[in-house]
Amino acid sequence: MATPLAPMFNSVGNDLTVLVFAPFGKDSTLIERVLQQSGINACAIPSFKELIRAVPENGGAVIISEEVLHHEAVDELAQKLATQPRWSDFPLIVLTGGGATTDTTELAVRSRAPLGNVALLERPLRPVTLISSVRGAIAARRRQYEIRDHLLERKRAEEALQRAHDVLESLVEERTAALRALSGKLLRVQDEERRRIARELHDSLGQYLAAAKINLNVVATAGGDGTLYIQEASQLIDRAIADTRTLSHLLHPPLLDEAGFASAARWYVEGFGKRSGIAATLDMPDNLRRLPSPIETALFRILQEALTNVHRHSKSPVVDVSLKTGAKSVTLIIKDKGRGIPRQVLEKFRKTGTNVGVGLAGIRERVKELDGTLKIDSSDAGTLLKAVIPVSVPEQREAGLPVLSPIYSSIVH
Repeated sequence: MATPLAPMFNSVGNDLTVLVFAPFGKDSTLIERVLQQSGINACAIPSFKELIRAVPENGGAVIISEEVLHHEAVDELAQKLATQPRWSDFPLIVLTGGGATTDTTELAVRSRAPLGNVALLERPLRPVTLISSVRGAIAARRRQYEIRDHLLERKRAEEALQRAHDVLESLVEERTAALRALSGKLLRVQDEERRRIARELHDSLGQYLAAAKINLNVVATAGGDGTLYIQEASQLIDRAIADTRTLSHLLHPPLLDEAGFASAARWYVEGFGKRSGIAATLDMPDNLRRLPSPIETALFRILQEALTNVHRHSKSPVVDVSLKTGAKSVTLIIKDKGRGIPRQVLEKFRKTGTNVGVGLAGIRERVKELDGTLKIDSSDAGTLLKAVIPVSVPEQREAGLPVLSPIYSSIVH
């Protein structure tokens, strides 16, 4: 009997089913008929055992006669109802006899307390009262389902929030580790740069100045004509001055501050080609005006880092550098024909900014600081680095630069 009834009891919403168990007389049949005529799903249950089996989580209510609710039946039904979820308060409508309240009826009411949500309906039944009581019970049951749905939705939202929190925690940890690694690399690069500068000072400037001092000491102590020693000392000092200028320019070229990125880039690319033996070309607008100082500095450092990577890692015979200007941005492109960056290394860099040297990581941070975008494509045919940095009119005004530069020609015309 329970199997064919199950589909009716698993419905929700307007199809909530009222179970009717009044085993004596025709009460069950009559109640079922009255409810169904009023548009309420109702089903008469033939036995208490079937009732216990049929009480579902998605049921609407139970109508049961008080004659059935002896002590053992109350305990059994209470145990079944106790398995309902916490949001569920299953409604029971108990058919009682009419008449005055007595000790017996009071005892019966107290004995039914473990059943929870119990409403009493006196017999003889009036259809209007019956229908009203059942509809009230079903309405309360529907509100319980609304609470259930709200709790489920909140639980899903909490789970989604927890997953998002876990992802963010992971990203923060990964980013922190990446920043820690980058900081360590920067410190090592700084130490290496200091050692390189120290070697340059010692091996070139130091040697030239020491030799010049020896020549001047010879002139001072030997007497006579010291023209040759003085000339040699002058030549050594000239070399020291030239090396000092070269070292200073490599650290921060005065051209960048005095004449702007265009002049500094031409000087650097030309020098890079001579020093490295790599054929380097530069394509840049002839009438490029000055850019805001932070942008010019960033472009120059990106150019330095990119060409250094080409020389150290790509094994490319050529490198092409181009600068393109637009109404609202400036784009620096460096392209070589070397062996490229390994795919897995580049993918990791795109996702986390790690797994590469300080050079690319530094470029990425410089571009991010200026709200720009960095794109790197690499294959066996070579690598293309493209940095796009936004430039706005207010930035030029703040830098004290002419606003009507070629970069903004499309706005003016």
